[in-house]
Amino acid sequence: MVDLFKTETVNETVNSDILIDETMSIVTADENFEVISGNNALFVYTRYIHPDDVSRFTEALKDYAESGKFIVVRMLYQTGEYHWMLTRITDGGVSETRGHMYDINIMDAALITAQIDNLNSQIERYSSYLGMCENVLFSYDILNDDFNIFMTSDGHQTMSFYHGTLNAWEEDKIKTDVLGLNEVKELDGFCKALANGEKLFKREININILNKPGRLDKCLARGNTIVDAYGNRIVIGTIIILESSDNHVVEELNIISDMKDPGTDLLNKRAITDYVRKLIDSQPGHTVTIAIIDIDDFKTINDTYGHMFGDEVLCKVADILRDAVGSRGLCGRIGGDEMFIIMEGLNDNEGIRNVLRTIRNNTKWLYHDDPRNIKITCSIGSATYPNDAKRYDELFKIADKVLYLAKEKGKDRYIIYHEDIHREYVYGMGRIVDLNDKVFYKYHKMEIVNTIIREYKEADDARRKELIDIVAVAFNINTIAIYDRTELTKHILYGDQRMTDDDGSFFKEDNYIPNFREDGIFVIDNINFFETKAPAVYKVYSEYGIVQAVQYIIGGDIKKNNNIISYGRFKLDKKWAESDMNFLAIIGDYIGRIFLKERKHD
Repeated sequence: MVDLFKTETVNETVNSDILIDETMSIVTADENFEVISGNNALFVYTRYIHPDDVSRFTEALKDYAESGKFIVVRMLYQTGEYHWMLTRITDGGVSETRGHMYDINIMDAALITAQIDNLNSQIERYSSYLGMCENVLFSYDILNDDFNIFMTSDGHQTMSFYHGTLNAWEEDKIKTDVLGLNEVKELDGFCKALANGEKLFKREININILNKPGRLDKCLARGNTIVDAYGNRIVIGTIIILESSDNHVVEELNIISDMKDPGTDLLNKRAITDYVRKLIDSQPGHTVTIAIIDIDDFKTINDTYGHMFGDEVLCKVADILRDAVGSRGLCGRIGGDEMFIIMEGLNDNEGIRNVLRTIRNNTKWLYHDDPRNIKITCSIGSATYPNDAKRYDELFKIADKVLYLAKEKGKDRYIIYHEDIHREYVYGMGRIVDLNDKVFYKYHKMEIVNTIIREYKEADDARRKELIDIVAVAFNINTIAIYDRTELTKHILYGDQRMTDDDGSFFKEDNYIPNFREDGIFVIDNINFFETKAPAVYKVYSEYGIVQAVQYIIGGDIKKNNNIISYGRFKLDKKWAESDMNFLAIIGDYIGRIFLKERKHD
């Protein structure tokens, strides 16, 4: 028989119980302690503890509680290596000869990590089982009156059909499903089984379980009551559709199969659109973020490498979406090369940005080592309920428009809607207009500069990142970095965090600094011009894919060994406008001074 709960063990790690007295002498120790002590047992427990951790351990003994006090200390193994140990201290009673006693339980951090990994592996395994079963599932927390009906997809993502109180669900089903007397009686019996926490029960019920209009399903509900780690009774179970109202018997039919896109196994357009529309129509008390993902130049990919390869790309991008979104939401395919994600409860742009950045970067790296030099990129537009719109249709329109903007700005990027930046673009004249003609690009960049100066210094980290994001979007920038030329370190404020290999030492080569203007600004309109003029800079920037840049010496004095802020683009655009250079210099000088001053104080 296969043991589905089998866990792996970690060699030479400890989970041991020791009894010590108030002089730190070991009274008793189990056999597991021999992994630490070996044959050369020391009788004073603190001799096994790293000298820097002894005082913390002895202080912990003084204020232990009956429920136990946890601390982490390093302990010396017989191999001569120190291991971090989770240590629990509890009362061991009082001895007439030894005084106060303490029970010590120690567990090697490596063992804890292995156990967590094993648990995560089991969760992954059983989630996958549930996803493949494709049944409707339910859970009911009796104490908190929390009833949930849902379905798992791919073991990671959950489609919720109801989440609320049990009584409210029963009343809604009776009213909206137009149930007869017998059907009401059956439903009431099922609800009582939940409320009473019955063990191993079965109930037949006739309801519209999937909330599809005009449909009534004959279902078999199986449930069982378990007790969780906190002593609460939880009813869990499955609901299988036996027969639908159109007299079709549901045999060997996975009820989610008609919701799936056959090419990618993501939800299809109808399923994911219906879900997010109903979700937003319910006016939830949390945020709902949507994003449209478009694979750039997909027709060219198909034409160049064939449709089988194109199908492979779609499946791999779908996997990237599933991994990036995880349990935060759902993924779907809404067109040939367009995919769609929903994420709930992301309360700031940093959380959204992390997901979108992961999708963009991992898509770009799909075939980075392929000898055919295949480049796969994607463009993404995103908007959030209720911040950006309170109706689904308007929210989708916003996300679609900023996706179009991402395409116009050179593709291979994501744009999160900001009202102060994108409103004119999204709603202007009811059509997409030329960015160069927009009022925003003539006047509103100055407002961004003013906003940075007003808010950046006192802003928290989340708001600062949001302000940096606004700058990047407005000036079509892909990376912003500060080079601390005193400490020879580089700090990424915006863009790919992997771009930290260089320390800015190349600025000292090729007689580079004199290229800066007297006002501290230096402009690179095309990095190729510097292949022979400044080969060190050319080499570093070419490796990162930076083709255009504006750099500014923080403080503006080129005679001093001041630090530099650098703005970079990955795709050639028009030459930097003089006004943009000046705006970026003002922003860079202000942000750079604050950033470096705070780091010095830290």
